[in-house]
Amino acid sequence: MAEWPIIPSDVIQWFSAVFANANLAVAERLQNIPNARETSLDEVLINAVIPHSPPRIMGSGATVEMQVHNIGGLARLERWETADIAITVFVYRAGALLAQKIGLLQSKRLFPKNRDVEDEDPVGFVYGMNKFLRKEPGRPLGAIHRNFVFDDSCRYSSTDSENRQQEQIDRFNEKFGEAIYYLFYNPPIVPLTVRYPVTAYQKVISAPLGCRVVRADEVAAAMRKPRTANGPSLKQIDSVALTSNWRLEYWAADLLLNCKVGQQFDSENEQLVGSMLMRRSGPIAAAIALNINL
Repeated sequence: MAEWPIIPSDVIQWFSAVFANANLAVAERLQNIPNARETSLDEVLINAVIPHSPPRIMGSGATVEMQVHNIGGLARLERWETADIAITVFVYRAGALLAQKIGLLQSKRLFPKNRDVEDEDPVGFVYGMNKFLRKEPGRPLGAIHRNFVFDDSCRYSSTDSENRQQEQIDRFNEKFGEAIYYLFYNPPIVPLTVRYPVTAYQKVISAPLGCRVVRADEVAAAMRKPRTANGPSLKQIDSVALTSNWRLEYWAADLLLNCKVGQQFDSENEQLVGSMLMRRSGPIAAAIALNINL
């Protein structure tokens, strides 16, 4: 495997700023729409990255460019997936590829105490706009007047209760090396209460909690303490994530670009990476490729 090249500090700082902005965007969505479906939060993150994708020249002389491919939530309907977002890094010098690596994120959102979160709707997906054209005859006031409460006892309730997903992640990481991590979507702070109907849009300029990346083996440990059908709680994750629990931007820039997380790949294991990325019906909902020309 080729030695990982040193990435200029201004490239790392730029990539960190891109994902810090995406982190704030997701936290702001949860602050204002606390029952947003999980897949929509993936889209918020990707949409926040896209404006920074055109090629640019850094002060160090390096050129960076991102290619963003977003399939959306289609791949998740009626199935469970191994990872949601792939970030690949390709490093060149004078047009020659020096090294390449990948980090994969399986995203899960924190559910409020009432667990009132929009579900995936396979039937609505098939029938398109019928839901909007054929309204229910009446809507109870309780559907409008709701409180969404977040604290450290709240759970990542979409985490697979039978551990099928975790087993698949473990198999991939054992075969390829530690490449899949959990990305936890959280509100900007906890405790937090959001009351419907709202009175104004809440702008988020700081998210002390926000999006966090946790090693898959530490999440597996949280799911065993004790085993629950409702997913691990924020408090459980905090208690077992002793070597990770990184902010999204720190994981993406300081760790991934410096080859401290994720896995390098070459022709020997490229087929395994391709099985994750190159099939439209595959498990990845979105992919971000960062090209760095030194």
